[in-house]
Amino acid sequence: MWKVIAFFLLSFLAQASFAAEPVCVKLAKQLDSVDNNYRPPLEGKVIGNKKLYFYTAPDMQCKMKASLFVLKGDSLTVYKPYKDWLNVMYIANDGEDYTAWVSAKQVKIIGQYGNNQ
Repeated sequence: MWKVIAFFLLSFLAQASFAAEPVCVKLAKQLDSVDNNYRPPLEGKVIGNKKLYFYTAPDMQCKMKASLFVLKGDSLTVYKPYKDWLNVMYIANDGEDYTAWVSAKQVKIIGQYGNNQ
């Protein structure tokens, strides 16, 4: 009996994940322009003690694979806001860069790049 329940639960979760994908793709495409970008981009720092996960679009159902996150103190390049989200780029220690959406609540804006005050 538990195998049947597990099968239906996994089937439902897989369908829910695929159902979210079109929403994420549509929202990401809608916001994929330089309109409303900060010029020059802003510098941000991750705050708080929780992992800050990356999303493909500014919606909780659009979370990227679990291994993509940043931690308190990490630096981010902030390109644009959308509601309670920020479009950012993170450059990992190995030089790989990642562009994603993150919750704005865990990012402190430091200022504009090139603005030496």
